[in-house]
Amino acid sequence: MRRSFVAFGVAIAAIVVAIVLLLRAPRQTVTPPPERVEPPSKPTTELPVEKPKEPAAEPEPKVKAKEPVTPPTPVESVVDADAVLKDADAKEAAGKTLEAYKALSDALLRGPKAKRGEELRARLTKLSDAVFFSDKVVAPHAINHQVVRGDSLIKLATAHKTTIELVRRLNGLKGTTLRLGQRLKIVPGGFDVAVDKSDFRLTVTKDGLWVREFRIGLGKNGTTPIGGYVAGEKLPEPAYTRVFPHVPFGDKKRNPLGTRWITIQGDYGIHGTWEPQSVGKEESEGCVRMLNQDVEWLYDLIVKGSSKIAIRP
Repeated sequence: MRRSFVAFGVAIAAIVVAIVLLLRAPRQTVTPPPERVEPPSKPTTELPVEKPKEPAAEPEPKVKAKEPVTPPTPVESVVDADAVLKDADAKEAAGKTLEAYKALSDALLRGPKAKRGEELRARLTKLSDAVFFSDKVVAPHAINHQVVRGDSLIKLATAHKTTIELVRRLNGLKGTTLRLGQRLKIVPGGFDVAVDKSDFRLTVTKDGLWVREFRIGLGKNGTTPIGGYVAGEKLPEPAYTRVFPHVPFGDKKRNPLGTRWITIQGDYGIHGTWEPQSVGKEESEGCVRMLNQDVEWLYDLIVKGSSKIAIRP
């Protein structure tokens, strides 16, 4: 009996010791992992936006110096003048004047040495006068303008790229005064010029149509430049400035420029002459010479900075 109590006491003591040891042991704390927050999902209907690509840099263009451009010389073709004139007669009889004008013009520009050439020129001169220089307004080559407050000759000429002289010529104006409501015929844009050195010929055109043809003089030893140009400064009654002191207009012995000057390029120009016998020859210093009455007629038609001047071999 006594042994049983002893054994029971030992067992109780062992349990107490175990409890004490367990209470004294260090506590281990376990930190739970942070809660993961999922980002809200995008609606399935939204498409991803693609970032635009930067445009590739373009290579810097190479700038080339301007070179003189030689206008092509028209290839002369054999023109059946008889057929062309017959066709023009039929067109004019049918009231198709512009079509007749174009047919005759194309023929002469293609074949300036065509048979019956003088007849072609005479017909074309009448047609060009009717279309461009009469009081009739033939569209699309001319317009009718009614003068309003604020109009002036210089304003109208500038707006329509023509010249004051041509507006005055077409409308028989003696001065520069305009009247309110006055009707004016205006031919917009300048006329162009082609010089053919091979046969001393200057041809005036407008909108691709033959207008006039003149005999000219050229520079000594082929010095008249070849190329395509735009008309520069224009001078009435020009002084001669290649020498010093300058020679005033009217000195027919020392000033060879005649009554008008139209700049081609640099010191070269189209001008009149006091020596009509030099036309058809190479006697100038490189300029194109015309009879004074011819260059005065041309002067009114040429627009600075607009009219083209082609000089061909």
